[in-house]
Amino acid sequence: MSAKRAPAQRLNFTQANLDTLPLPAEGKRATYHDTKVSGLLLRVTANGTKSFYVFQRVNGKPERVRVGRHPYPTMSIEQARREAKSIIHQIAEGESPAAARRKNDAESQTLAEAVVEYLQKKRRRDGLPLKQRTHDDYMAMIKPGRLTAAGKRTRGGTLAALANKPIHGITAGDIKALHEENLQRGERQAIFALQTLRAVLRWHTVEIDNDPFSPATKGKHRIVIPKTRPSDKEPVGNLLRGLGAFWRTLQDMPESPARDYLQFLLLTGCRAGEPRTITMGNVNLQAGRIVLRDTKNRSDHTLRLSKQALVIVERAAEGKAGTDKLFPVSIVEVNKAAHSLVEATGLAFVPKMTRSMFASIAAELVTASTLKSLMNHTDESDIAGTFYITKEEDQLRAGWQAVADHIEAQADTKVVPIRGVASCSSN
Repeated sequence: MSAKRAPAQRLNFTQANLDTLPLPAEGKRATYHDTKVSGLLLRVTANGTKSFYVFQRVNGKPERVRVGRHPYPTMSIEQARREAKSIIHQIAEGESPAAARRKNDAESQTLAEAVVEYLQKKRRRDGLPLKQRTHDDYMAMIKPGRLTAAGKRTRGGTLAALANKPIHGITAGDIKALHEENLQRGERQAIFALQTLRAVLRWHTVEIDNDPFSPATKGKHRIVIPKTRPSDKEPVGNLLRGLGAFWRTLQDMPESPARDYLQFLLLTGCRAGEPRTITMGNVNLQAGRIVLRDTKNRSDHTLRLSKQALVIVERAAEGKAGTDKLFPVSIVEVNKAAHSLVEATGLAFVPKMTRSMFASIAAELVTASTLKSLMNHTDESDIAGTFYITKEEDQLRAGWQAVADHIEAQADTKVVPIRGVASCSSN
């Protein structure tokens, strides 16, 4: 709540007069107008803070501009009067000092500051703020390098090279140099960095000469960002054709949280990062249910576990309770297990492919509306599916069970895997 103002008074600003000003009552502030420079005023708060301001009208609109804090040497009375005259002259020319300051602040805003503001104020199409995962990913990109215990400097985030540069000073050359450097880390990281940089710059309405993101920029000066795809069809197709061998290999791996995690992904169709967020408070073993909180579409999603998935969850839940993570496994451990699968089967595989595999299997076993519910998909244009069609728990559980039974049946067949080629011939 802002402080209430006491009646304004006119006063000749001298050091003696300002030193003896009474303090206003708690919750109020007093205003004094200088008798020598029209428009200069002093505001005094109940805790004794004294600040000079200029109050004038800019193009008919009232504007208060802060000059500085008193007493000397912070700002003397004569300094305040000189600064006030300069501001009043600027206003007389029709310029807004406050607008000029905002413009200067905006033009000097660094990329790191721009990213922070973007994360704080940007809203999704549904009006909700960005998810915490997005915050974490974007902040990691502007994180500077650091010195290790061995004295070696790390590279920092993929946008760290431009983090301290004013966004209005970023050039096409800067962006291309950043992209070339990030390509050494890997194409996926480089593309994600460009997507993030483009989103932030566009949100801040930054214009760049020969903008490498613009379709109007041609030839070597253009950087084309490929559209994000859930997964490549060919690798997923190979995995589906070799599903039996793939599942047997996964089951035969040494027992570990990473192995359980990968099995759980394929049996449930979750997004790759979702099981890592599950805490025991969201697990109901008796009912065979797990609730995924605040998913990608900002809704909770209930998994009705198949018998096979429930066995995995019961094993993972042993000795845990409350806020304990069901799958306390790192990305490094998951990727290491995935690499072992690639080595053993000869099939290209990354964890996010399990979602495409699940959807492809389920599409042949359940109705389209059931598949949509299993995958936790929403589509505002699908009025019937979104607002009218309701799936009972038994229907949904039967869908998950059908997928799990199909995977298990494939693993029971006689399949001879050939390295590098997905073969699924029965003897």
